[in-house]
Amino acid sequence: MEKTVQELAEFLGGTVIGDGSAVISDIKGLAEAGKQDITFAVDPYTEYLPQVHAGAVMVEKEVPAGDNTLVIVENPRLAFSKLLVLFHPRQSVQSGVHPSAIVDESAAIGANAAVMAYAVIGKNVRIGEDCVIYPYVFIGDNVSIGKGTTIFPGAVIHENCVLGERDVIRAHAVIGGEGFGFATKDGKHTRIPQIGNVEIGDDVEIGACTCIDNATLGSTKVAAGTKIDNLVHLGHNVEIGEDCFIIAQTGIAGSTKVGHHVIFAGQTGCTGHVTIGDNAVFAGKSGITGNMEGNKVYAGFPVRPHIEWSRTQAYIKRLPEMAKTIKALEKKIAELEKKAGM
Repeated sequence: MEKTVQELAEFLGGTVIGDGSAVISDIKGLAEAGKQDITFAVDPYTEYLPQVHAGAVMVEKEVPAGDNTLVIVENPRLAFSKLLVLFHPRQSVQSGVHPSAIVDESAAIGANAAVMAYAVIGKNVRIGEDCVIYPYVFIGDNVSIGKGTTIFPGAVIHENCVLGERDVIRAHAVIGGEGFGFATKDGKHTRIPQIGNVEIGDDVEIGACTCIDNATLGSTKVAAGTKIDNLVHLGHNVEIGEDCFIIAQTGIAGSTKVGHHVIFAGQTGCTGHVTIGDNAVFAGKSGITGNMEGNKVYAGFPVRPHIEWSRTQAYIKRLPEMAKTIKALEKKIAELEKKAGM
């Protein structure tokens, strides 16, 4: 594919500063971009633009750029993602049901949907139009899937779950597996049946090998726009708000309620039955043990405000030096007490 810089700017709703007639054939990162490539830069990396020799650079404001043509856009990262789709579209998938797929006669498959080889579709399943079900996907009885949703190979959607529109379920994710509930007596554990389901809102992405357990009763919920990375676990009856980020290897225990726009960085752990306010941010490896206010940044285990955690870490680095100082002071005090006859 080849487009002029001006054509790309019009596609993005941007403005050209420089040569709009230059031809672009690909999109690349800032360090790799050449004269036929378009790239993007945000602060502080815009200071390196005079050293870059790309066909065009997307930025959010005019900056010194050497011999580069600039395309001014509102959000360079978002513009970059749009051009990635334009220059490198996903592989096309043929609609229809593959002969090797097993689809119960009571299931309803929407227009232009694709059910690929060896997928298994249970009773009373509803799959919306334009959905793509990749090979070896299992979809249990009574599942409902909104239009435009894509489920990648090996994913499992257990019975009674509800998926929204335009969701993306990555390979080998498990939605609606039975929650971890047991009654213990005399050291013996007896399973408590988990008879609820999972409800996923619109425009949610769920990463590879992520597991979202069904509810004991009612629903485990992930609201619209939330993005979940690979290897995440959400326990039974967890509720996640809108537009959250949950990064790899995070675990959130049962019945926790998470507000909107919350960020869990990698390997964050959260105990169950807590409430987390809107816009809270948790640094990597945070350990959440109680209710957390929104609109704050947290870190550490047990978690605390990030500034407090940073100060504590600074003191921890100085502990060997401080220990030597304390020993020296104790020695001097002992000598002074000896001289004073104490």
